[in-house]
Amino acid sequence: MGEASTTYQLKYQARVLVALPCDTISSKWLVGTTALREENEIRLLQYDADNEQLACRRAWAHPAEMWDIAPCPTRDDLFITVWAKGGNSTASLWRAPAGSGEGEPSGRPAAEGEALEQQAELPGVSGAMRCALWSSQQSDTVVTVEEGHLRKWAITEAGAEATSSCPAGEMVQLWSGALHPRNASLLCTAGSNDVQTWDLRTLGRPMGEIKMAHKMPVRSISFAPHCDTRILTAGDDCKLRFWDLRNPVQPLLELGGHRHWVWRAAYNPVHDSLVASCSSDCCVNLYYTPNLAAAAAAATSQAVLPADAASGVAAAAASGAPAAAAATTAAGSTASAASKAPARSGDLDGKVVSWDENDDSLYGLAWSAADPWLLASLSFDGRVALNKVPKNIKYKILI
Repeated sequence: MGEASTTYQLKYQARVLVALPCDTISSKWLVGTTALREENEIRLLQYDADNEQLACRRAWAHPAEMWDIAPCPTRDDLFITVWAKGGNSTASLWRAPAGSGEGEPSGRPAAEGEALEQQAELPGVSGAMRCALWSSQQSDTVVTVEEGHLRKWAITEAGAEATSSCPAGEMVQLWSGALHPRNASLLCTAGSNDVQTWDLRTLGRPMGEIKMAHKMPVRSISFAPHCDTRILTAGDDCKLRFWDLRNPVQPLLELGGHRHWVWRAAYNPVHDSLVASCSSDCCVNLYYTPNLAAAAAAATSQAVLPADAASGVAAAAASGAPAAAAATTAAGSTASAASKAPARSGDLDGKVVSWDENDDSLYGLAWSAADPWLLASLSFDGRVALNKVPKNIKYKILI
C-alpha cells in the first residue's frame, strides 16, 4: 500500500470518472452518478495541491444514470454522456453554461444542480450503448460503441450528424474501445474475448483482430503514449496483457495482481513504463514495466507513424504478416533500435503498489491530464480517491 489517498465522497452510486483533457494546468475530473431513484448529477472535481484535497468546482443535474462521459478534447464546456433510462440507452451532447465562479476551498460547489444545455442526441442503432470516444486528433469526430454496432459522428455547431456506421459482426459483443492518440483513423474495440482494429476512414469491417486476447471478455483497451503499435488490454480473467499490433500472435507481457474482473486499465499519459488498473476486487493497482518500455524507448524520439502506415500495421495483425511488411522502413528501424535499449538493472516488470482502501467495486480510473504522477479512481459507492505514484518509482523514471 502506498501513501494515504485524498478522497471525495459523492452523494450517490457512480461508475463514471474521466479526466478533463483540455486543462493541462490543473488536475480536473468529471464524475457521473448512476442513481436509479434520485436525480443524477455530474461533478467537476479539481485537485487542490496546496490543501491536499479534491474540491467540487461545478455540479450539473443529469436526467438519468450515466455509464460513460466523453469530454471534448479542446473545450471544457462540452461533453457527451452515455446514459440509460427505462431499459433504453443513448448518448447526448451537452454544453455547460458559464458558471458563477469556482467552488469554495471547502469543496462546496458554486451552484448545486446547475442546468446543462442539450446540444444533440446521438441515438444508437440497436442494443445497449457502451461508450463514446471523442477524437483527440479531430475534435469534430466522435465514435459511439454499442453492444453490436459502431457509429461515427461529425460534431458541428448545429449538433451531431452520423456519417458512417457498421455492425460489430456475428457473435461479437462490444464492451469498450479506444481511439489512437495520434492516428485519427485507428480505433480498437474490445469485443467478446477478442480485440478488433478498425479504419475509421472506411468503417465497414475490422482490419485486424486479436483472437482470444483474454480467456474471458475484454473490458478495457489503452494505447501506449509513445509507441504507436502497442496496446494494453484487461478483462474478466483478472489479467492485464500488453500487445504489439504488428505481430499479436501472443502478448508481449501478461500481469496478474487482481482477484476479480478488471474493469479498466490505462497507460500513464506520459510514461510508457507506468500502467494502472482497477477491479471488482476493490483494489487499484500500479504497475511499473521498465523492461517492456525499454523495448520501445527509441519511439519517443521518432516521428509518429503516418496514418496509412499505422493502418497497415493493424492490417498485418489480422493476416499474421511480419512487422516489417506492415510498417514503414523508419518504423522498422525504430523497433530494431528500441529492442536494444537497456533497462535499469535489477528492476522487474510487475505490480509495485496496491491501494486497497475501498469497500466496493472500482469502475472508474483516470490519470490526470495535467500531472502524470496523479491517478484518480472511483468505486461504486461514490468514493473518489486520488493517489500519487510512489516517489521511488517516480525517481527511477526521471533519473
